[in-house]
Amino acid sequence: MRIGKIFLLSLFSVLFVNFVYAEGIASRQEAVNYYNEGVRAQKKGDFDKAFKEYQMSLILSTEYSKFILHNKGVMFMQQGNLAQAVQNFQEVLKLDPNYMPAKINLGLIYDTQPDKCKALEYWADLFNLENLKPKDFVLEGEKKAAQ
Repeated sequence: MRIGKIFLLSLFSVLFVNFVYAEGIASRQEAVNYYNEGVRAQKKGDFDKAFKEYQMSLILSTEYSKFILHNKGVMFMQQGNLAQAVQNFQEVLKLDPNYMPAKINLGLIYDTQPDKCKALEYWADLFNLENLKPKDFVLEGEKKAAQ
């Protein structure tokens, strides 16, 4: 009798785990579907629909947050809402500090502002200006002066 209870409990546990896993797959696929619909709507210029589709995708899965937030930022740029675009691109960079498309778009936005210095931060990263500095030359010169 005890073995029967253990078997039923094990069977129920396996079924429950499989059900949760299957539900996760369904939610993920739904998130992808909403994301794709958002992209299609955005390409057509239907920003209200795109926004709703992206929001639904974010609710169902955070796996694609970086891409959704970036697309929303581009959408806000297209609408001329630069403050909201900046906010979305900065959220993307919190998720992935090296995501170049967000850096490029932030550079483009800040390049349109009267104080273009903020754009340099993003352009420097884009062109990897840090590696173009003659550090070795300067260090070598300091070594010679110290000797």
